[in-house]
Amino acid sequence: MGKLIIKLTLLCASVVLCFGLAEGLLRLFPSLVPLEIQQTIRAKPEDYGLPHPYLGNLHKPLSAGIIQSRDFRTVNHTDGHGFRNPWPWPKQAEIIVLGDSLTFGFGVEDNEAWPEILKQLLSNPSVINLGLIGSGLTQYLRVYETFGVDLHPKLVIVGLFLGNDLWDTLKFDQWLKSKDGDNYMAWRDSVSEHWSFNIREPVSSMKALLKGNSYCYNLLRVAYKDFQSRNDTRLFRFSDGSQIHLSPREFAEMTQGASPDRPEYRLALKALREICSIAEQNGTQVLFAMQPSKEEVYLPLLGQSVRDPGAALRPELDKWGVGYLDLTPAFREHAKAGQRLFFDMDGHPNREGYRLTAEEIATYLKEKMPKLSAGTARHE
Repeated sequence: MGKLIIKLTLLCASVVLCFGLAEGLLRLFPSLVPLEIQQTIRAKPEDYGLPHPYLGNLHKPLSAGIIQSRDFRTVNHTDGHGFRNPWPWPKQAEIIVLGDSLTFGFGVEDNEAWPEILKQLLSNPSVINLGLIGSGLTQYLRVYETFGVDLHPKLVIVGLFLGNDLWDTLKFDQWLKSKDGDNYMAWRDSVSEHWSFNIREPVSSMKALLKGNSYCYNLLRVAYKDFQSRNDTRLFRFSDGSQIHLSPREFAEMTQGASPDRPEYRLALKALREICSIAEQNGTQVLFAMQPSKEEVYLPLLGQSVRDPGAALRPELDKWGVGYLDLTPAFREHAKAGQRLFFDMDGHPNREGYRLTAEEIATYLKEKMPKLSAGTARHE
């Protein structure tokens, strides 16, 4: 027994020593790992924008931030409030757009985000993009209350991405209840300068400590996630030889909350009702634009069925008498014709995908809301 204990002690000491050496090596030579992994393992709270007590966080105002991955490198310019618009804002906007990274235009340049393209297609009305990266539906509501109402828009477009909106809504609710941390996004990704041990959750506490401080742990975590993704990945190949990676498992996990019996669905529905209520009180119309994930678009072309995350929501919107546009059929039609609408590894639309979103919304507005379109043109 004594020899066994000695062997186990030596083994543990060897593991700790190797871990320590690897940690030191990565800190001395971070260029040994790919850039996107460097960004993950070196993340600091200040990389997640500014904390906000009501919204959770905001992008840094009047900044030029670089976002880089294996698929793209873009420069994102923000206005005086931290959103992606020219500055200063007009006193009144014809249209405001709420949403997350897809509305912000993650992965493309400023003029390629779909709200900016929509502005051009509608003869340059005043369109204000209030997209907040990483946000959920409760935050859409709070952004509307904080920044949108005072712009007195004629139309509020809510860019729904049910591929992760419900998950993000639940996470934000957990952050509100936790009262732990002043920057929601840093809290969500366990990037914090402050750490405390919770005796009731020792494993979670140690994970938070390592994720917030250890290069080696984060490298292993990213590698494991990449390994899981590769085992789950389906490839869709285009005629030119390019491809995109699809993740059925991740899509299923992120959309499991799209059922009326789930707490995140109820939170989302409450936020959407409140947006409609505030808009009605201010004489503003609402349009929900339902943006599909690449799994919803391309997996059916591989003969694999996928869940419809908007199946329960659409009948609710019909009951409310609110306009909505499901972009999935248009994306599938263009994908079937061989068009590449998303990045390879990243889950966001590429510039062609964002342009298709803008074109479909512009067509809808001209056909379904002609008075609004006409009023916008006269205003200009």
